[in-house]
Amino acid sequence: MASSHSCSDVKICQAESHTEPEAKCPLLSDPSPVAMISNHSGPRIKSSPSKHFIRDTNQQILVLEGSTLVAVPDKRCKRGETFYVSTLPVRSPVRSTRSSKANGIALAVSKGERYLCCDRVKKPKCPSLKLKKIKDLKSLKPEKLLPLTFLKEKAGSYFTLESAANPGYFIYTSSKPRQPVGVTKELGKQKNTQFEFVNANVDLSEIED
Repeated sequence: MASSHSCSDVKICQAESHTEPEAKCPLLSDPSPVAMISNHSGPRIKSSPSKHFIRDTNQQILVLEGSTLVAVPDKRCKRGETFYVSTLPVRSPVRSTRSSKANGIALAVSKGERYLCCDRVKKPKCPSLKLKKIKDLKSLKPEKLLPLTFLKEKAGSYFTLESAANPGYFIYTSSKPRQPVGVTKELGKQKNTQFEFVNANVDLSEIED
């Protein structure tokens, strides 16, 4: 589904959504640093990805419904889709609109096998968000890593996720529930571009209501 206004395309891929019994929300935080390793081309990639759920400012959590990544209401803090978050080097050939404090990350779902991808496009084309199957992230050359790289930057108590391949375009969720997750440059109330990361290693079933 292409849209010249919202750029909210999501390529279809099969994966299972993960839900757990309702529980009280754990403390939200940025993924902690871990050991780094180098691939054949030189970039340094996190040796083992951290696992997180992702929630927007409207208390919607990201899940896979069938084969589409969507944002659903999360008033009782259910578990969402598990995202495997890997740190990537920021070597974009295009200057980012964000500050130098942004960190490059890759976001994978489906047990870490399918990565959010935003291929670089030239104007007037509008980039789209899709899920791409990658066998070995560490074996990719920098130019292949670029579409998989999102610049994660602090925005208050939340984070923005900007496409490294398409500066100025951010991952967003619609204010309307159960809509596909996409990328946009139209920031506003109807398009949320700020997210919080919930540590997936926290056992929500042990937290009292």
